[in-house]
Amino acid sequence: MELFYQLSDCLSAYHQATDISIILMDGTDKVVNVFGKENGYCVLFKEACNKYCPCKETHAHACKEAANLGEGYIFSCPAGYIHFAVSLNMRSVPVAGIIAGPIALEYPDLDMIDEVIQKYNIALDYRTKLYSAYSSAPLVEPTRARYLCKLLFILASSVIHSDKESKEKISEKNKQQAKIGEYMQLIKSDTSIPSTPYELEKQLIEDVLKGNKEHAKSVVNEMLGRIYFSSGNNLEIIKTRSIELLALLSRAVVENGGSKEDVYHMTDTSLHKITTTRDLTDLSFLLLEVLEAFTNMAFTKYSMPNVPSLQKALKYIDQNYCNTITLEEVAQEADLNPAYLSHLFKKEMQINFSSYLLEKRMEQAKYLLKNTNMPLIDISMSLGFESQSYFTNVFKKQVGLTPKKYRYTL
Repeated sequence: MELFYQLSDCLSAYHQATDISIILMDGTDKVVNVFGKENGYCVLFKEACNKYCPCKETHAHACKEAANLGEGYIFSCPAGYIHFAVSLNMRSVPVAGIIAGPIALEYPDLDMIDEVIQKYNIALDYRTKLYSAYSSAPLVEPTRARYLCKLLFILASSVIHSDKESKEKISEKNKQQAKIGEYMQLIKSDTSIPSTPYELEKQLIEDVLKGNKEHAKSVVNEMLGRIYFSSGNNLEIIKTRSIELLALLSRAVVENGGSKEDVYHMTDTSLHKITTTRDLTDLSFLLLEVLEAFTNMAFTKYSMPNVPSLQKALKYIDQNYCNTITLEEVAQEADLNPAYLSHLFKKEMQINFSSYLLEKRMEQAKYLLKNTNMPLIDISMSLGFESQSYFTNVFKKQVGLTPKKYRYTL
């Protein structure tokens, strides 16, 4: 039930901000909560339909469509209004469905009302009443409606993701503290060991620059164990040592060719977090997050070849792989013949041009799926794919999962 309490807080805020009514359902389409009054036109429509009202079936179907899409779904209800549907899953099992609406995209006309009357065999006595009541729904411009649907999906999904993330993070923090405790036990017999020995710093930098994340984490935990022990768990001393470590890592990454702008931004953000934290466990875990970020900045899958023209081509690809680029276009930027550039790729990179470009796009796609709530259509378009279906097929072929399954099985 905690999930529905959190969802209710989000949906109540959404309703208050937009004046759009919302129905919250569980995984079996049973109504759990309602935000906002039922629209007058909807009340009339249900009354006019007498015993049979198709709205509930339509809502359930819309939630299934939203689940299939993996994002918010905009649909037209039987009464002629527009609604948004969002489906939330945990381990591929529906746990909640959300219907927001109704809204109107345009002012009503009698022809539209007549279509509804004819389709559902509604008595003509309701014609004028329905027409008058239709304007009781908020009138929303189509572009804004798309963003309102997207916002609803992001808000609702954040509850699922934050719950999952918080549990995983707590588990990771506990594991880290256990490791630090083990190192403290190991060094208790030798109090002469310095808090940040040169050998460990050297090993840490080597691991970061080579992309050895797991071993680098082990080194950081050992360093923290030594700092904990020597400082008597003094938070301010540990903050000072953490800032020294931050400076050490940032300098090493920049010297290894990492983006100065990215490194300095990461350093500033991390410095603020280090100086403001009041919890030793949070500070220790923050260092692991900083470590992973710096490792990603410093390490690339392919070593940069010692061929200036190919370096120029790779730089152009890194800056433009989200666009539709061709071998000929890249070759022109690098002042090379396309055939020769293709030869250089195979010789120096042990991979052909199209495969390299595809891997760059897949890496970015996985990052966006893991770290953002961007709809699949937006991700596919941002990476230069001509359609969402083509992106889905390519992703599944490369990764072994559809984008939707990859996002929700993380």
